[in-house]
Amino acid sequence: MSDKELQELGEKLKEFYEIGYINKWKTLRFTLLKGVAQGLGLFIGGTVVVALVIWALSAIDTVPLVQPVVDNLQRSTGN
Repeated sequence: MSDKELQELGEKLKEFYEIGYINKWKTLRFTLLKGVAQGLGLFIGGTVVVALVIWALSAIDTVPLVQPVVDNLQRSTGN
C-alpha cells in the first residue's frame, strides 16, 4: 500500500471510531487479548525451541568442539 492509501485508511478508521460504528472498548479488549495470546505463544514457542536445542546437543556428545558446551548444559540442567 502506498503512503497515501494508508493515510486514507487511517482517516476512515478514525471516522468509524468517532461516529461509534466501532466500539472502542471491544476493540481495546480484543487488542489486549491478542497481545496476551501473542506473548504466551512466543513464550511457549521459545521454550520448545530451547528444549529441542538442548536435546539435540545432548545427542551429539562425541563431537570434540561441542563437548565442553554440552557438558556445561548438562550440568546446568541436572542431567
